[in-house]
Amino acid sequence: MDRSGAFVVRDSLDGFVNRVCRKDDDTRKKNLEQYKRNLYRILVTDAQQTLCLWFQKYGALQENIEHYLHLPNAEILSDDIFSGRSNSKYGRICKNINFENFYNTKKLRSTDSEYTFGLMRVMFADFKIRNSLAGPAFFEHICNYNGDSTQFWYGFMLGANRASIFNPVTYKGILDSVFSGEVLFAPVMGWNAYQIAFYSSQFKKFISTDVIPKVVDNGILIHHEFEKYCTRNPLSFSDKTVDLYLCPSEQLDKRYNFLEKYRNTIDAILFSPPYFDLELYPSSEQSIENFPDYQTWLIEYWEETIKLCVNAMKPDAKFGFIISNYVNKDYEKVNISEDMRDIVAKHLTFDKHYRVQWSAIKGKRQAKKTRDGNFEDLWVFKK
Repeated sequence: MDRSGAFVVRDSLDGFVNRVCRKDDDTRKKNLEQYKRNLYRILVTDAQQTLCLWFQKYGALQENIEHYLHLPNAEILSDDIFSGRSNSKYGRICKNINFENFYNTKKLRSTDSEYTFGLMRVMFADFKIRNSLAGPAFFEHICNYNGDSTQFWYGFMLGANRASIFNPVTYKGILDSVFSGEVLFAPVMGWNAYQIAFYSSQFKKFISTDVIPKVVDNGILIHHEFEKYCTRNPLSFSDKTVDLYLCPSEQLDKRYNFLEKYRNTIDAILFSPPYFDLELYPSSEQSIENFPDYQTWLIEYWEETIKLCVNAMKPDAKFGFIISNYVNKDYEKVNISEDMRDIVAKHLTFDKHYRVQWSAIKGKRQAKKTRDGNFEDLWVFKK
């Protein structure tokens, strides 16, 4: 594989190992036959077992659905920093119900072959592997394979592109700390993570929209499960309702007369918007499909969404969004956080800047942007 997004076979396994093993302490040449025998077991002889283990680790639910309807309180690191990793296991239900679309999401290019299911198909159907799996550490793991492919999948998933899911516990923590009221609006569904958080919050009504049909269908499925839970547990918060739409947020009023129904009714808006071209998921109405030029996208998608939100918000209602700058497919830094913040500032009054910490890895060897931990910005505005 290479950085162009196309999967390219650069060498045979033997040729690769012979070419890269130049140090005296590199034992890959000596152990190559053992490596190939075990790789054959993983991908052919034990293929069903291998794939079942992957699903158990990365797709299956570990608890019943009711477990995900009761979130614990979030960890708040300081007055302006929320923890993104604490209790992230509650986002697992979002991966489970959106299984196919989630692991078919590509990064930056429509030709991306390094997304999870793309790499798995190539590996099990064509027997082509990423060069990282023949690197020293994972080469040794495969040589030591004894029927348990846990380490194999760990190495594979380190290099596989996939979508990100906002931790529902973190979302709930932000709602509890920063927002108030009864009516909550999320202009994207975030793989249903925001709705999961909503059930454990003080809000009574959740309104949201998305462009992936399965995500909207899953939102309806989740609410049915919540209603069944409430039937079995009469003391639970059974007065919660949801309104879900299959529609780009900037088109809501045009298609559904959104403002006729919701003008001046919404207390809080909180979501993590699309990163322009960073994630490419299966939808013909993804915002980048409609507005492939970045500056046009900021105006036609983002600002139009902001205008809709402003008209739907009550006086003094709060608007929050989570985003960070990133490097695009041309390896240029995109200042998307500040660009989107500045557009919101044209329509709402800035309230406060928070941050969400997704990891706490520190050190000079880290990339400059993550030396103090990996953060996203949370910008909060008031009407």
